[in-house]
Amino acid sequence: MAMRSLARKVRANEEGSVSVLIIGLFLITVSLLFVITDVATISVAKQSLVHATESAALRAVQNLDRASYYEGKSGVAVPIDCASARMRVIEELGIWMESSTGMRRPEIDSVGLTGFYCLDNVVELRTTAHAVLPFRLPQSSMKDFEIHASAGAKSDRALQ
Repeated sequence: MAMRSLARKVRANEEGSVSVLIIGLFLITVSLLFVITDVATISVAKQSLVHATESAALRAVQNLDRASYYEGKSGVAVPIDCASARMRVIEELGIWMESSTGMRRPEIDSVGLTGFYCLDNVVELRTTAHAVLPFRLPQSSMKDFEIHASAGAKSDRALQ
């Protein structure tokens, strides 16, 4: 009989422990969902910046250096006008930033050209963008992030 009353006392002392565990697991699950959403946001924003950088690089190689091309002074078949190409890259990135969210991610708030290399028929770009995280954990000081992308293109045609 004494054993049964001791067992009842022990059970009575542990009545609220399951709800504490459930609340703890719920908080951990919600925190993990926030982190997973933030990581996915970073990945999708990076992919969006890569597409914009590739688009700008392709736009840059479409700028023919007419003087070199028609005089035949260049050692390549299709020389690029580097000054015009740089302007087109900046223009393309500006158009992309002003576009609707169908082309760019809404969490990206600024984009910049950090590197531009142009020689003969080759263009290489490096871009950077700042984006805001959709969720911020109370313990974390990270509210935005910086992403980088690079792309290159070459106007190529065999000399004849």
